[in-house]
Amino acid sequence: MRKNRGLFLFGVLLLLFFYVLLEFRPGIYFGLEHYFYDMRDWMKTEFEAERKEIVIVDIDEKTLKELGRFQSWPRYYFGKAIDEVASGNSTVIGIDVIFSEPDSMSGYYRDVFKNRMNVILSSVLSGIDSSRMKIIADSTLSAFSFDSYLSSSIQKAGKVVLASYLTPDSTDTPASGFESYLLSFPPPKRAPKFVGMVTPIRQFMGGSAGIGIINSMQDEDGVQRKSSVFFNYRGRTVPSFDFSVAREAAGAYSFRGKRLIIGGKHIHLEDRNFLWINYQGDFKTFEYVSFVDLIKGRISNDIFKNKIVLFGSSAPALSDDSQTPFHRRLPSIEVHANIIHNLLYSDSIRKASKLYTIIFVAIAVFLVMWFSSKLPPYISPILTIVVLGGYFLFAFLQYLTYLVDYEMARPILAIAFSFGIGLTYRMSLLEKEKRHIRELFSRYVPEEVIKEIILSPNFSLEGEKRRISVLISDIRGFTTRAELESPEEVVNELNAYFEEMATIVFQYGGMIDKYMGDGIMCLFGAPIFHPAHADRALSSAIAMQQRLRHINIEKKKQGKAPIHIGIAINSGDAIIGNIGSSHRADYTAIGDVINTASRLEPLNKEYKTEILITEATRRKLKGKYKIQSVGKVLLKGKSESTTIYAVNTN
Repeated sequence: MRKNRGLFLFGVLLLLFFYVLLEFRPGIYFGLEHYFYDMRDWMKTEFEAERKEIVIVDIDEKTLKELGRFQSWPRYYFGKAIDEVASGNSTVIGIDVIFSEPDSMSGYYRDVFKNRMNVILSSVLSGIDSSRMKIIADSTLSAFSFDSYLSSSIQKAGKVVLASYLTPDSTDTPASGFESYLLSFPPPKRAPKFVGMVTPIRQFMGGSAGIGIINSMQDEDGVQRKSSVFFNYRGRTVPSFDFSVAREAAGAYSFRGKRLIIGGKHIHLEDRNFLWINYQGDFKTFEYVSFVDLIKGRISNDIFKNKIVLFGSSAPALSDDSQTPFHRRLPSIEVHANIIHNLLYSDSIRKASKLYTIIFVAIAVFLVMWFSSKLPPYISPILTIVVLGGYFLFAFLQYLTYLVDYEMARPILAIAFSFGIGLTYRMSLLEKEKRHIRELFSRYVPEEVIKEIILSPNFSLEGEKRRISVLISDIRGFTTRAELESPEEVVNELNAYFEEMATIVFQYGGMIDKYMGDGIMCLFGAPIFHPAHADRALSSAIAMQQRLRHINIEKKKQGKAPIHIGIAINSGDAIIGNIGSSHRADYTAIGDVINTASRLEPLNKEYKTEILITEATRRKLKGKYKIQSVGKVLLKGKSESTTIYAVNTN
């Protein structure tokens, strides 16, 4: 339970990190989130068909080649183009061109042209004073303006939306009368704020013309994934170019909180203002016509019937394009076409509820942590990949099928981190368990056995039934002997004896279960099982008796009394495991096999033998030993006699 609490705490901290701390530092994971979003958007656009509801009049390379430098165009071209489109019964016309200055020469170029005209007129017309000459020059320059013609074309066309843009410069002031285009409701809280505005000249505004803001929104990587529907100009709400065109086409709208209703279509706005752009396809998904072909009568104006018509440019020379999520630059006018299409016709992209995502991630995080900390290392990675792949596939299908954008970066990172944490936690527990095993067995088994225990995949400290051999030895008459010697001498003699015996037990792969006063209880076949546990136990007993003879020779030389021991061995099933309380526990064995060996060992004194074994042990022996039957005895606590054997150690 304590282990599970620790793992749960790690999971909570992981969720707090990703969904609390990173809320304030989104830049850490936004790059990955944008990558997943763009991948899905690219896949979606691969299946989109051509859209016929919007026609783009394109100022393309062909147009610039035939009509010359765009900045030098007379506005007659635009007036003529609007007339042609309007005669084709278009629904609404949107012009992504800024008409913020009068259509005439100005500034330095106007002064140069006037001076040149004065020189020419003076050589042709004599007797005219300079003031009269200035009036003639100004009148001549005014003849180059087609503003009145363009204004007339706009008014006759009916529904025309002109481009405006907002700036951070407060000295950029809009033309008078712009207030009539402001919307009645206050700006949404997240609407981009500006203090400067550049609008068309007053002559083009009013009547049936509208204006709309063409400022675009790019993410930090320069990609345009969403668009602002409304803008904040000095505390007032200004419509975007796309919204103004869509409103003119639909005829009615309402805006309530996050929900925009336009032409009866409900549109969800993210953060009450932003529309995630549902790109309908790659370049020229919408129908394009060349601007120059339009004004020179090379196309039929029937193409515009009941269509939204947008004026813009795809010419690289004009550099009016935007980076899209599907790794392709689109002319800005086609981006506008996509947004208008989203507002009027196509489904909008919706962000999935963050609460649902957090609930799923929380479940996945704790599940993966459990996988990686509890299951075998060859299974947990597979299950983690299944969870990751399942969410990955789910998010893709939700986007491609329903246009619901589920966050991907943080869920995937959280799941991956949870796997790493669970795996690290598992490794730390394994290391802790290894240290515990080493501490537990270091006094009872040799280092080689400890290593074998640690490396064994099936070893467990939990209780299990195991067939083992039990060796119990005891020193004859040691109690009386201890009464005649000082405590220091008794302890030193016992320690020296145990050291010698333990070395032999370890040599034969046995485990010293416990020291019982002057006796020793040893297990063979535990903690690591060995099929020859009976042979190992008997070989160890013989070696112990032989070693004791050498020890006694030395004791006689020192004038000390010799030591004599009796050994009993029994084989059978026992329960082995870490047994004890929360304060103290030992790895030991319990069962009748131990009791039988314990009751057999004192019979060595009666039969004057050194080693006694049971019938169960004898049947397990594979080696050759000097074994002699002693007979049957009825041991204490037994209802049947036990056949026992003596082993000759000479």
